[in-house]
Amino acid sequence: RQRNLYSTKDDAYRNIIRRDIVENYKPEKHAVVMASPPMYLDRRDDSNLQISNLRPSLLLLGLGLGRPHHNDDTSKGNSFPLRWAILGAGRIAHDFTSVLISSGCTVTAVAAMHNYNGEKHLSALYRAESFANMFSIPNYYGTYEELAQDTNVDIVYVATTNQNHLNPTLLMLQSGKNVLVEKPTAVTYEEAKLMYDEAEKRGLFLMTNHWTRFFPSVKYLRAKFLAMQSSSMDEVSALSKSKANTHSSLSVRRRESRHQSHHRQYNLGKVLAMHGDFGFPTPLDPSDRFLNRTLGGGVTLDVGCYLVELAMLAAYDHHQSGNVNDDSIAEAEGKERRKLTSNELQPDGVIAAGHGMYNGLEFPVDVESSFSIRWGGKSYGIWNGECDVDEEGGDMTATSIQSAKRRGCHLESSSRQALSSDSDSDSDDTFTMLASFQASFRRPSTFEVEYVFERGRVVLHGPGNCPNKMTIYENEPFGLLIRETTVSFKLPMMDLSPFGKSNYPRAEGFAYVINRVEECMAKKGVPGRSDDSSMRGSGGVLK
Repeated sequence: RQRNLYSTKDDAYRNIIRRDIVENYKPEKHAVVMASPPMYLDRRDDSNLQISNLRPSLLLLGLGLGRPHHNDDTSKGNSFPLRWAILGAGRIAHDFTSVLISSGCTVTAVAAMHNYNGEKHLSALYRAESFANMFSIPNYYGTYEELAQDTNVDIVYVATTNQNHLNPTLLMLQSGKNVLVEKPTAVTYEEAKLMYDEAEKRGLFLMTNHWTRFFPSVKYLRAKFLAMQSSSMDEVSALSKSKANTHSSLSVRRRESRHQSHHRQYNLGKVLAMHGDFGFPTPLDPSDRFLNRTLGGGVTLDVGCYLVELAMLAAYDHHQSGNVNDDSIAEAEGKERRKLTSNELQPDGVIAAGHGMYNGLEFPVDVESSFSIRWGGKSYGIWNGECDVDEEGGDMTATSIQSAKRRGCHLESSSRQALSSDSDSDSDDTFTMLASFQASFRRPSTFEVEYVFERGRVVLHGPGNCPNKMTIYENEPFGLLIRETTVSFKLPMMDLSPFGKSNYPRAEGFAYVINRVEECMAKKGVPGRSDDSSMRGSGGVLK
């Protein structure tokens, strides 16, 4: 009894001290602003300006990203710049082309929506002509077939609505043109596979315009945190100490081809969970692509795919971190990364639900959706429908399991089944993360994404699909917040106002994607060019 009394007193004393610390302790707060990273587009020579449709007024402003290719830009002997074409003349095509032109890239053609009716064909041609006049594009077409026959095009940006990605992409690939297709790649897995199989067969470049992963803030997140997650806490701590006195690729010194950063080393450990909520109220218009099933509408395809992409990056970096160091994730250093199999990135479980109700009306698309993606572990206690408890509201037992089966419930897993089938525990190296997301067309949201680690969390501030600001929260093991660091990245400096107001926030971020594509083509050659076959047979996949 005496020993228990002392133990109780000690616990009470410790609780008082801890409460006093929590209530009175103020965590450190830091703020870091980093310049936009050096880009390939900025390193091109100023000669041969006449080959670009860049407006002279933009060059005079000295905004950067305004120089076309020099004749000696590539190692593959290309004597002219990468020639872009735009397929589609809608809102996203406007923003992307604005950045292309402002970046000093060459746009040679545009084609508007393909319609088989003769009168609408004229309307499509008129739209293409208006688009071409706005951006000083020399060639415009009212059909996609005419664009496919244009020999003055190297790569086509497919900016049509979701349901119309497959056919134009296949048409351009079959015509020997490389393709950058707007997200989502397609509306079904089968369509996406057809597209990538065609590119593989012809040795052409095909990539989906998921711009999020090209933003410096996301690259920083991957290099500083996600690439370290397969290491134990002790290994991460030791690595941080070993790098303290060495030149890091993320050091305060500005190294060639690297962005500026600060020297802080973090010890957050493995990523355990993710949360994200992307929502905005769309116009209540059944003809708009958002709510129109015929046009490939639905919130999961529109913004939910960004959340899935950010979760997949965590899985990808976990597997890659064992092959190359974290520096190569931020910027390539000439080291080849092993190609991952689909099984390595495949989630172990996906649960999704959604509905089409909006302001009392029901639409044939998912207006609101909620989904969870799981890697590693087993789905203990997770059941479909309303079968997570027995008829009396208690936990599942052998009797209630049989009762659930009689009621027609499909049991995904159970503790009893899992324990009896496999008693082996996951190794420390196993990637285990649960990502929970929501997306909505009928309400606003913070558009933030949160990664939760063993000793802290990282929040990508909204809009999370094009983030330029993040906050790192570092915690003690028992939960006390000890440090809060906000890291901001400056966006590319360019003036898009000559082309009117942008339709989407931070449209200048398209420069990150354009820069990567142009740099890839400059270094490896342009697939499909008669004077260059260096990338043929490689599948044209940009890592």
